Amino acid sequence: MNAAFFDMDGTLTEARQIISQNMIDALTKLSNHCDICVVTGSEYSYVKEQLNNIINVDSMEGVLNLFPCNGTQKWDLKGNKIYCKSMSIQIGNDNFEKLCKFLIEEQCAYITNFPNAPLTGNFIVNRGSLLNYCPPGRNCTTEQREDFISIDVQQSIRFCTFVRLNTFLRTHNIKCSAALGGNTSIDIYPIGWDKTYVLKHFDNNFNKVSFIGDRCDEGGNDKALYNTIQQQGGIACKTKSVEETINIINTKLIPYFENKRVS
Repeated sequence: MNAAFFDMDGTLTEARQIISQNMIDALTKLSNHCDICVVTGSEYSYVKEQLNNIINVDSMEGVLNLFPCNGTQKWDLKGNKIYCKSMSIQIGNDNFEKLCKFLIEEQCAYITNFPNAPLTGNFIVNRGSLLNYCPPGRNCTTEQREDFISIDVQQSIRFCTFVRLNTFLRTHNIKCSAALGGNTSIDIYPIGWDKTYVLKHFDNNFNKVSFIGDRCDEGGNDKALYNTIQQQGGIACKTKSVEETINIINTKLIPYFENKRVS
């Protein structure tokens, strides 16, 4: 088969925003040549909210595949969960509780050390197959997100937490990995449950395959899949914006997938 994998936030959509008609048009055109697979660290509710306009496009039935939580979950276009893994079962409840306690302590330090930084709600989100830690909170408005990003660029809040988190995981022999998710959070998941997990759904049975993501550098949650697709001989591209993603689709992916879809 032919498959084009995409990250969501920063790639198909602006962070936490609804997919644009221009992107829908580009993906619809691409779907004539390959399956479209969205693999994101976000939970399904965000996927539904941001991609609802393309989920409801009739021609996407059987072509659009939704893989929240790094592909450790799969949902159909009608909103039915058809696959899901459990992080707490995988690493054990004791380790899961230790990890949650560590993140709570990190959040207390964030509040103390950065009193002028945004503080909203939903700081630690259990997505079933991964934990998402967001110092300013998932309830941020767009303005609050931008405020945090500005402070984070100057103070390296997330990166410092990322370093301490990895030390904690090694010290306590908790078999988890961490990656910077989007612009405000950190994803934590069992080792091997990065975005390459999505390939298990296809048994790596590809004729042609591609991936586009915006977090393909060291520590980013797109890096593992980006590297793997390259190693498999496919096309892997880093994007800096939604507009650049559309350009990559039109100038690189459609010519690459120009043959008829292979089932």
